[in-house]
Amino acid sequence: MNTHNTELPGFLKSAANIIGLDATLTLAQRLGGARVYIPHDATPDHPISLAIGHESAKLLSEHFSGETVELPRKSIFVRSRNALIKKYHDDGYPIDKLALTFGITRRHVYNILFASHKKH
Repeated sequence: MNTHNTELPGFLKSAANIIGLDATLTLAQRLGGARVYIPHDATPDHPISLAIGHESAKLLSEHFSGETVELPRKSIFVRSRNALIKKYHDDGYPIDKLALTFGITRRHVYNILFASHKKH
């Protein structure tokens, strides 16, 4: 599920290519709107490690060592997430897989998809 990473804003697009979509979505959901320093060597108690796990945090450290990144506000992330859900659904991904991947309920996936059809 990485063919639509271009829908992600800013840093999240690069992060998804390194740590995968699932960890990137979790990072955005937990730390969205924050300005976060990426250490040279992520420790297990660093906020990024606590949000997405130490192994994924270490991968980010390898690529963005010493940088401070602005994670998009949650409202911006939600728009991008919803666009990804619609694209993946159009590509044939089942509702259950979308719900698990994006950490939301099946009902919420249906609401997102229904809202997009309602506007047309």
